[in-house]
Amino acid sequence: MHKENNCASHLTRHTIATFQALVDAIIPRTPKLAQKLGRIQEVGALEAHVDQYMIWELDHMVTIQGDFSLRRVMLSGPTAELLDAGAVQLIAAGGAKQTDDELKFPGGGAFARLSRSDRFRAMYLLESLHIDLGYLPLPYQYNAGLVQFMVDTLNRLVMFGFYSEWPGYGTTRLASPAIRRLEEFPVGWLQTGYPGPALGYRQLRGFLLKFPHRKGEAHDV
Repeated sequence: MHKENNCASHLTRHTIATFQALVDAIIPRTPKLAQKLGRIQEVGALEAHVDQYMIWELDHMVTIQGDFSLRRVMLSGPTAELLDAGAVQLIAAGGAKQTDDELKFPGGGAFARLSRSDRFRAMYLLESLHIDLGYLPLPYQYNAGLVQFMVDTLNRLVMFGFYSEWPGYGTTRLASPAIRRLEEFPVGWLQTGYPGPALGYRQLRGFLLKFPHRKGEAHDV
């Protein structure tokens, strides 16, 4: 039996602010996108609540076998600390060009206080393993492969969250997947011109081939 927990009960302001800073760097709100979508307010991953998607996915993507059941491994908190470790290393090495206003992501740590471009630099230090693995939080400590995998996964998850149906779930986005419902048309679908779900789309199902019959007569397949 899979043990479910309230994924919001363990969250800290630090974790939330860190993922807000992450998604804001990868898909920032821009006037160009708002103009394309015909919206007055600028739209980005932060406005589409992709930070919540990231936290939900990281806290549900890994399970381990316990004595009598499967147990979820909450990775959002340790991953936020991992990003902070990359930021601290960047600052210590003198690689941080500038910092944003600390109040932009209240409660955040070193990563959330970096400028957008420096957040990418911090992630590069992690991905290239230019960091002391012994100072990383578990389960990343001394685990170079997991560090590289997670940094790559973070980039992908932001894209998945923004261009999937997630932004359209509205008030049901944090509910169980079985009861989520589309309450509005997702912003990523509008941007890419995706028409939305349908009962079926016309697609190529193959070619009409003719094979010779045993008696020398052709028949359709």
